[in-house]
Amino acid sequence: MIQHEIPHGNVAFELFYPAGPFAILPMQPGTRSAIVWTVRASDAAATLALPERAFLAEIDKRVGGLLGALTLAAKPSSYPLGFHHAERYTDRRFALVGDSAHGIHPIAGQGLNMGLRDAAALADVLTESVRLGLDIGSPEVLNRYQRWRGFDNMAVAASTDLLNRLFAIPGRPAAMIRRTGMAAVNRLPPLKRFFMAEARGASGDLPSLLRGELP
Repeated sequence: MIQHEIPHGNVAFELFYPAGPFAILPMQPGTRSAIVWTVRASDAAATLALPERAFLAEIDKRVGGLLGALTLAAKPSSYPLGFHHAERYTDRRFALVGDSAHGIHPIAGQGLNMGLRDAAALADVLTESVRLGLDIGSPEVLNRYQRWRGFDNMAVAASTDLLNRLFAIPGRPAAMIRRTGMAAVNRLPPLKRFFMAEARGASGDLPSLLRGELP
């Protein structure tokens, strides 16, 4: 976490580098942000061991001076990234939700969106089963949750993994293709709205809670 001179204006940024995304996530007060910095596994220990001044200089280099003067607001820490997806989310009177069911690359907060949709979908399924007088732990009830969330989560996980790999391809041709694609999305409002809805987790078959309704 960092403290910075220029207010963030509640705007998040995500920059893509060959080693992976670098994200600036606004926090309160308006001059504090969390940093998600992806590095190669072989560079992790050396990055954490940098003196504070050098560490902040590396952050400032990546954000291009966007936030002005920087200071550390919390000691940096790290954890290894991975990709996992449970074969099944349910078993006998048992259901997996959120990170216990899937782990993806931290791109655009999609892991959080997936977990919120899991919890809201399970609430829908269990509430409906109670109304119908069904056993909430029965395989028939839990299988509906599995069908609802399993495919959607796998699709999001695969797309974020592909996106990360595409942005990691080095060279001018790859960079030109990426810039052309991003420019095309920005110039086509329907396509831009589609990707914005996907990024917010506001597309597809939304559970009641995510539509602002009670299950």
